[in-house]
Amino acid sequence: MLNKLLKYDLKYMIKNMSIFYILAIFFAILTRILFSLNQSVIVNIISQISVGCMFAMVANILINTMMRSWIRFRDSIYRDESYLTHTLPVTKNNIYNSKFIQTLVFFIFGFIIILLSLFIAYYTKERWLMLKQLINNITTGLNFNTTLFVISFMTVIFLEFFNAIQCGFFGIILGYRKNNNKIVFSVFFGFIAYLLAQSIVLFLVFVVGLFNENIMNLFKSNVLLDTGSLKLLIILSITIYILIIWLMSMLCKKVFNKGVNVE
Repeated sequence: MLNKLLKYDLKYMIKNMSIFYILAIFFAILTRILFSLNQSVIVNIISQISVGCMFAMVANILINTMMRSWIRFRDSIYRDESYLTHTLPVTKNNIYNSKFIQTLVFFIFGFIIILLSLFIAYYTKERWLMLKQLINNITTGLNFNTTLFVISFMTVIFLEFFNAIQCGFFGIILGYRKNNNKIVFSVFFGFIAYLLAQSIVLFLVFVVGLFNENIMNLFKSNVLLDTGSLKLLIILSITIYILIIWLMSMLCKKVFNKGVNVE
């Protein structure tokens, strides 16, 4: 039954997100074509408009993945659609897991579309070599593998965004337990949950800093980290975010299982 729930959630997201994916790729291709033409005044103006549209679609992919995930979560659990959802022979854990997986799938896919759009629009051999050289200059001084550095950096960003989405889920679950002003309470609780999650990350990094002077310097000065400390910070950040996301999902399910007030 989880597969069936997930199928409907994925269909909903495809219906609402596909236009942004298509437009992002379209404007990326158009930008690439315009950049290849002789840069007259008109072509340059149109090129900049195309670039602006592409970045607008990139921003929309990020924003709408978050917003649509929250809307889908709310509508299928607390609004009219919820009457069908809660009559299905599924546990509340499965309902939550479906929303969690759906969000994870589309967030990963959205990241891929964003990277693909930027690659299509801007890739040239010269720019690629310049980018590699820039990253190599950073990682060489730190004695850090370039590929590992990029993957680690992208992973931290991804987990931070995903954590924000799940904090929104938690906010909705708490907000819709109230009798009035449910949306206001949902936003409030979600924001508080996000602040607490970020505070936990900083606190645990601080705790590690008590045993590692270089990590502690992040709180005391603007001194750059050495290679070992940077690797430790990245590993620590990824581990903490994964732990927080897992604990938050457990907390969401626990509160969710206490009951739902359908509108």
